[in-house]
Order: sequence, then structure tokens, then C-alpha cells
Amino acid sequence: MLILGAGGHGRVVADAALAGGQWSRVFACDRDPARSGGDLPHGGSGELLHGVMLMPIAQAMAVGVPVHVAIGKAAHRERECAALRAGALATVTHPTASISRFATLAPGCFIAAQAVVAPGASLGTSVIVNHGVVVDHDVVVGEFSHIAPRAALGGGVSIGKRVLVGAGASVLPGIRIADDVTIGAGAVVVDHIDEPGTYAGVPARRLQ
Repeated sequence: MLILGAGGHGRVVADAALAGGQWSRVFACDRDPARSGGDLPHGGSGELLHGVMLMPIAQAMAVGVPVHVAIGKAAHRERECAALRAGALATVTHPTASISRFATLAPGCFIAAQAVVAPGASLGTSVIVNHGVVVDHDVVVGEFSHIAPRAALGGGVSIGKRVLVGAGASVLPGIRIADDVTIGAGAVVVDHIDEPGTYAGVPARRLQ
């Protein structure tokens, strides 16, 4: 498997991929010359983590290696996923995550250590469920959204596309959140959010 993105999130994904043992070899590349030794597809040399070597993306795609896009910013992650061929996206799950067999994960998702994904939950393409997150039953998370560490989504919550739910935030059961919303760290969402923007506080309110 090839990890596209050799920054902090890429290292977390690489660690999970190695811990899970799903792939015999894990490689990485990055568009940042400081991380990859040059723009893609040139790749570079050196190690991301022990056992994870850098590899040009063109080489990986030529031989059909699956790719996981490990880029934190939703718009960039969406762009890179769109550029990949159909079926190329790999989903990575840490072995300590609890994922119901009745949950649905679209291609390219990442589920970090100690996260819980309950029955009936549905995660869109390239969703990040970070460390210690709880995604309760029947939650829907839209494409390219990111649920940050220790956040909790109550049962039946509906999250739009490219949403960031900040660290430690809580979304009460049955709440709907529109596309392109940012929820601040520690916020508690008690009402539906129908407009893009940044919301913070207890209860969460839109910032001016």
C-alpha cells in the first residue's frame, strides 16, 4: 500500500497500517520536497517510519498498488482522491478500533486507535475517524469529513461533506450538520446546523 501524505497524519496512518498487518509492504510519498525529496511523482529517499520507505506514486499506480490519501485538509484530500483511478483507494483501520460488522465504510476511510464505529453507521469516501472517537449507531458521515480525537457523535447524527468536528466535541443524537462546517474543540452541538461556517461553545453557536 502507498500512503499519499508523509506529514503527521501520514505517520499515524502508517503506524496503523503496520500494526494491522493487512499489507505486506507500506510505502509513502508527499508533494512537499522536504518530506519526499521532490514533487510527485518523483518521490525520494529516507524513512517515514521504521519499515515504511518513500516510493513514487507513478510507480505504485503502474503496478496497481492501493493508495490511502493521508492529508488532513479536506479540500486537498478530495482533490487527490479525485485524481486517482477508480478502486485505488485503500481503507486503513487500527487493530484496536472497534468497528461493527454492520457499519459501512466507503473506500479511503481511516479509523484510528481506540475509535468506535457502531452498527448502522455509514462513513463516506476518505472520512477520518481519529483516536478515541465514538460514532454511535446509525450515524452518517459525509465524504472527506474529519472527526477529531475524542469527539462523540450521538445516534442518528447526520454529518455533511468536508465537515471538521473538533477534538472533544459532542454532537447530540439526531442532529444534522450541513456541508463545509467546522465544529470547534470541546463544543456541544444541540441544534441542527444548516449553514456552512465555524461553530463553537456550549451550546455551539456560529462565530461571527
